[in-house]
Order: sequence, then structure tokens, then C-alpha cells
Amino acid sequence: MKRLIMNSPLVSCIMPTANREKFIPFAIAYFLNQTYRNKELIIVDDGKKSVAHLIPKHPSIRYYYTDPIGSVGLKRNYACELAMGEIIMHLDDDDWYAHDWLRQQVNFLLASEADMCGIQHIHYYSIILDKIFTVVREYKGIPNPMNWVAGGTLAYWKSFWKARPFKDLQTGEDDDFIQNSGARLFIHDYNDGFVALLHPNNTVVRSFENPKHKALKS
Repeated sequence: MKRLIMNSPLVSCIMPTANREKFIPFAIAYFLNQTYRNKELIIVDDGKKSVAHLIPKHPSIRYYYTDPIGSVGLKRNYACELAMGEIIMHLDDDDWYAHDWLRQQVNFLLASEADMCGIQHIHYYSIILDKIFTVVREYKGIPNPMNWVAGGTLAYWKSFWKARPFKDLQTGEDDDFIQNSGARLFIHDYNDGFVALLHPNNTVVRSFENPKHKALKS
């Protein structure tokens, strides 16, 4: 059924975070640099200390410092509840997004009439090795690999999430959301609009990484 929507619907970018103080200014800059204007950023922080001093006073940014919420899945649900937009996009605190990422994602979601969209071919940058890896469909252990996109690139309708919220999972909550929600998924090819950062405190160790790097102090 075709949705009746505005040409430029409000996009709510959600950013669950904890103890990532050095990444926050960059993540906020990527949001503010977006050419898509009808947007908001919701930061949900349950880390050891508030990073409110790093959050600029901006009408499009809302920062929530809370007691521990639990898993990443529960934090995403908390942020989605706060979202005012028709479309929700993941804006992870440690990834890079091109200045037109939001606009491209909105266009893909509207044109495809899908429930969600994202990309499969991912560029990773290792801050330890100072090296870029390009991974084509890294879906080891995912039951239905053709129905998968990287969690940091997800865009979906809030109405879809409301009927199928994230499960209480610390890792893989996005994979489960994509795989088990029955979503109509559109996989687009704006692969150069996103770079995932590899660092000692990622929640997931990628198959091509050296696990010893995750033991380093960041």
C-alpha cells in the first residue's frame, strides 16, 4: 500500500552511545553537515559520564543522558520512541557519513516504497592499521544473506519499527530486525557514502580483523 507522505519527510537520526566521548564531536559534525534539512538527531547516552558539554545548542539536536538502559537493542527502541520523524535513520557514533547521505537514503526509501533500505558493500577504516578494507556482503552466519544490509546504514519508517521493535540484544539487534521482521528491503548502491570505523571498542569483531587489536586501549 502506497504511503501518503510529504516530499521531504522529517528524518530522525538515532545515535545510541556510551563512553565514546572522542567520537561524539565528529558524529555531530557529520549530522550538521547533511544537505537534507528536515532532520533531527537524537542522542541516547547511558555511559559512565555525560558528554553534554560536547553537544552544541542546536534546535535539531536532542541529547538524553540516562541511567543504564541495557542492550543496544533496548537503546535503539528508546531512541525510536523519542523520534518525531516519519523516517528513522541510524547515525552510529563511530562511523562516517557523506554530506548527502540522508538525502540519498530518503530518495531511495521513497522511490522504492520499501520498509527499509541500506547498503551491503561496506568500506571499513582501521585506525590502528591506517588502512581501508572494502568488504562485499560480509554476512557470515546470517541465515538469509540476500536480505541483509549493514546496521549502520539502516533507514526505515517509524510506523514499521513501531509494529516490530528491536529485540533485547547487545549485538546483532540490527541483523535480527532486518532478517526477522518481514521487511521489504531495498539494497542501494551508494556505497561511497558510508565508512565504518574499526577501533578497539567496536561492539563486534569483524571476520577479517585481528582480535588482538580489540585488546588495545583506545
